[in-house]
Amino acid sequence: MNLSTLDLCIVLVYVAAMVLLGLYMSRRATRSIDDYFVSGRSLSWWLAGTSMIASAFAIDTPFGITGLVAKNGVKGVWFAWTYILGGAGTFGAFIFASLLRRSNIITAAELIELRYSGKAAAFLRGFKSIYFGILTTCISMGWVIRSVLVVSEEALGWDALPTLAVLIVLTMLYTTASGLWGVAVTDFAQFFVGTFGSLALAVFALDSVGGLAGLHEAVGVRYGAEAMSRMNFVPRPDSQFFFTFLVFITLKWWGNPPGALTQRIMSTKDELHATFATMLFAVVHFAMNYWPMILVALVSLVTYPELPADKAERGYAMLMIKVLPPGFLGISLAASTAALMSTVDTQINMGASYMVNDIYRRFIKPEASKKHYVRASQVSTVIMLALAISAATFMDSVQSAWYYLAMLTAGYGFVVVARWFWWRVNAWSELASLTGSLVGSILANHVLDLPSYGVKFIFAASISLTGWVLVTLLTPPSTPEHLAAFARAVKPYPLGWGPVREAYPDIEWSPNFMRSVVLFLVGSVAILCVCFGIGNVLLGTRLLGLGMLALALILMGGIWRNWRA
Repeated sequence: MNLSTLDLCIVLVYVAAMVLLGLYMSRRATRSIDDYFVSGRSLSWWLAGTSMIASAFAIDTPFGITGLVAKNGVKGVWFAWTYILGGAGTFGAFIFASLLRRSNIITAAELIELRYSGKAAAFLRGFKSIYFGILTTCISMGWVIRSVLVVSEEALGWDALPTLAVLIVLTMLYTTASGLWGVAVTDFAQFFVGTFGSLALAVFALDSVGGLAGLHEAVGVRYGAEAMSRMNFVPRPDSQFFFTFLVFITLKWWGNPPGALTQRIMSTKDELHATFATMLFAVVHFAMNYWPMILVALVSLVTYPELPADKAERGYAMLMIKVLPPGFLGISLAASTAALMSTVDTQINMGASYMVNDIYRRFIKPEASKKHYVRASQVSTVIMLALAISAATFMDSVQSAWYYLAMLTAGYGFVVVARWFWWRVNAWSELASLTGSLVGSILANHVLDLPSYGVKFIFAASISLTGWVLVTLLTPPSTPEHLAAFARAVKPYPLGWGPVREAYPDIEWSPNFMRSVVLFLVGSVAILCVCFGIGNVLLGTRLLGLGMLALALILMGGIWRNWRA
């Protein structure tokens, strides 16, 4: 691929600007471990929210969306839309954001010893920091790096390894120097670059097939009688995908906010900023960002019908080179670079936070100085990057990696929700849930060879759920003093905490649980209306789409006034 001078200049200027901006924030990040990993807990909701969006808008995301659309049509994106309801969406915004922010933790693993007592809690904290903080983070970064290499080399005929190496080193440079301050500020700029590049590619891609009408016609030519089903947003009850869809919307979304979002929540000024940041992320990322990718995915499927379904992800990159003129190609490549850099800086900073906060400071050197921990954090950032590069050699496709990681924790989301609402849950409960998910996943995929993803997920989740409930009832809870300290710090909802409430009447609890549940439900409807309002305007009934968008605006206004008060 030969870039024009204009395109090359755009990319180089963008990369230089991000590195300088990140390095500029280094003075604010090296005062303490809190400054390095949670920005001194001083981010406004709009900065934390855009940082969430930029970090989730990874360079692999368009390829994964293309793979989902290639396999099941537009409705396949429910794999991602499901999380509108979950810890990354309205469940996180209205149920968990305030609780997490009051905990004053740095990582999700640190919450373990705040919530549970005893040696089992210490072991679980160390285990989760390795499993979720390091291993899973390395897999996430690995598939991002792998997707760049595979698509660039096989689809574009371009050896991206030297360029990728330079970008990763530059990203590591400012991330190591400035911690989450540099990540958040550069993410803010990367959010706008990424959004503009994604929209520009969608416009030029549609123009290449004659606009929306031409896209409908081209989909009809390629898929024939299946064309309408391919464009549907929700699967028909008689379709093969319908059962998997039901599993997605009922079981898969349960859980707390993922690690990167939790880190941003902990970085906000207070609970109100934490909630609004999470809601901003849910609206923009889930309801808006996927549609340009879906349009480009559909255009790539009709433009390159010779690509098999398991190679369809490459059509996205091939189309980018085919349809974008000079200048816009540079912007789109800068957007892809933004997506790569925002993912790498987020993941290596987050992984390093687990490495230092939950392993090194907790178990190896607990009494060192602030300066020592900051230096350890910088070293850990480099180590995380090296581990991620190693993980990239084991990745196959983005879509399959998404499915695989979701299966490994099938059912685990139930116990991490229950621990906020049931005093009886203990560290052994979580260990049993994780073990059940892992065993169930192995049995479903490699021993029993169950017929579909939905069946496999239910099987693994059932083993996990049964295991942790039984273990909870058979093992002692955390000590009353420890539970009381947790309740005083976090102020959970009183539901399910009866014995603690009776023993410690002085504890202040979160009020208005039902109001939070109603806002969760109303917020979910509002975001789904935004999502499918946009979808109908683009691919369905325009009048219905505009009506859904109007309803979403009314609901959002009500949420803003109610929660702010």
